[in-house]
Amino acid sequence: MAEALARLDHADLTDQTYGVLKDQILRRQLAPGEKISIDDVAHALGVSRTPVTDALKRLASEDLVEIRPRIGTFVSELTARDVEELFDVRMAIELFAVDYIITQNQIVTFFAKIQDPMAIMRQATINNEYGDYQAFIEGDRQLHLSLVSMTDNHKLLQVYSGLNVHIHVARAHYLSSVENARQAHQEHEAILAAFQQADQVLVRRELGMHISNVKNIILQILDKRGGKL
Repeated sequence: MAEALARLDHADLTDQTYGVLKDQILRRQLAPGEKISIDDVAHALGVSRTPVTDALKRLASEDLVEIRPRIGTFVSELTARDVEELFDVRMAIELFAVDYIITQNQIVTFFAKIQDPMAIMRQATINNEYGDYQAFIEGDRQLHLSLVSMTDNHKLLQVYSGLNVHIHVARAHYLSSVENARQAHQEHEAILAAFQQADQVLVRRELGMHISNVKNIILQILDKRGGKL
């Protein structure tokens, strides 16, 4: 890992260190359960131990790492219960957003917001090939975040954003295959087609099926990996 990290400028070192480590976790370059060496990170980034320690404390507050006194700091793992709870809350928030968008006649505005993420995902799965893996994951994240941001409810968006870092980790495992990416893309298209009809019941059904499908596939992956992700 040390050789892969670019050295940082000596400004806002804690924020930069936090950003680098968080990106490594979300991209699975730091794997679940992996021990993070403060000295190795500090050396790789060209900083002292202090910004690394502070960054790890910040990541711990987001449950992305676990600090075990006198043992070390480890990348957090997701269990089946974590996934169940995350996706149950995600379902409730995103369905609320659907109701808001349709009842407040915000469909046109919503479609304008999601043009870029949809274009990213379409390009990544062009000709039924899975091209840019990381771009597809980011497009998927942006699509669902745009959905929730339409509520203009800052507290709700704050809660969802807190969940989203863990959902992003799970999403990275789920979207690691061509088949799952293709399925996700088809489900997104079905959700948007229902939005175009302004059919609230149909949108809720298509979105609910999509979130449930993702959750179930992740649970299957968890089961194959001994219950942790």
